[in-house]
Amino acid sequence: MNYIAEYNERLQRGKIPACRRVKAIYAQLAAQSAQTGGRYVFDEVRAQRPIDFIERFCRHSKGEWAGKPVKLELFQKAFIQALFGFIDAETGLRRYHEAFFLVGRKNGKSTLLAGLALYMLIADGEGGAEVYSTATKYAQARLLFDEAHNMVKQSPDLSRHIKKRKTDLYYLPSMSKLQALARNSDTLDGLNASFIIMDELHGVKDRNLYEVMRQSQSARRQPLLVMITTAGTVRECIFDDMYEHACTVADGAITDETFLPILYELDKRDEWTDPAAWIKANPSLGSIKKADDLRIKVDRAKQNPVELSGVLCKEFNIRETVKTAWLSFDAINSTDTFDMNTFRG
Repeated sequence: MNYIAEYNERLQRGKIPACRRVKAIYAQLAAQSAQTGGRYVFDEVRAQRPIDFIERFCRHSKGEWAGKPVKLELFQKAFIQALFGFIDAETGLRRYHEAFFLVGRKNGKSTLLAGLALYMLIADGEGGAEVYSTATKYAQARLLFDEAHNMVKQSPDLSRHIKKRKTDLYYLPSMSKLQALARNSDTLDGLNASFIIMDELHGVKDRNLYEVMRQSQSARRQPLLVMITTAGTVRECIFDDMYEHACTVADGAITDETFLPILYELDKRDEWTDPAAWIKANPSLGSIKKADDLRIKVDRAKQNPVELSGVLCKEFNIRETVKTAWLSFDAINSTDTFDMNTFRG
């Protein structure tokens, strides 16, 4: 099943509202998945393997779905197939080495990434795989690690083969491990990472963590680094750099064939008051994410300016400056040009 083509068809026909960049990227991916020639080809069997693994072996650990098998949403399946399905026709290796996934909070990212981390730990065919959940703070990196551990504990098949050690999850047959790391960890040097998840990139204030982790993958034949985040209030940091790069790739201004940008955001700032546009930044709205809960937050933000910045950043991925700023980032970053004679006198 080509979920990229199915998702794209619904996006382009307006059955699923989405921003222009998501539509543009999936239009390109769908067209490329139908091609039989060229440097990169779409392997539907390889694209499907991570999906089958997650839905067969992984279970939810929290809330109303606790203990139930994970059933991925269409947008998640399309992302996974894009990430794993495009192969270099000559080498047989994965096309994408990096992905930037921008999405509003509470859209199932922890479940998705924990499932992918376990897949990369035991089922990707990588000997001595090193899978890392990273963030600027250890507690944040540990959230995804704990979610993966909970999935293992709830699965008889996974728990039979994956063992919890002091600081990691270990898979003996391939001598692979999954571990949480933070910016201030003492073990960042000397890594040989195969799969890296950088959670909440907006909180990373410098490029060092990103650079160190990316360089740790240089010995791997098909490394993969996934950055997943909401927008934030820290400006001129690694988030802004990667966001701008993702936008230029999505807009077609530059070509980066190994970088996959998926940007769930509003097209315009003022769309935050339009319920029909909310799904643009929240692709699981109505299924994983509760529409009523989001409506309450929006109503409060309309009446209380103190809450507005947090709602814009975390729910709709609109970049802000600080939580209590009266001047928005869009206003500061205005690219409009004015004739100075207009202000004369």
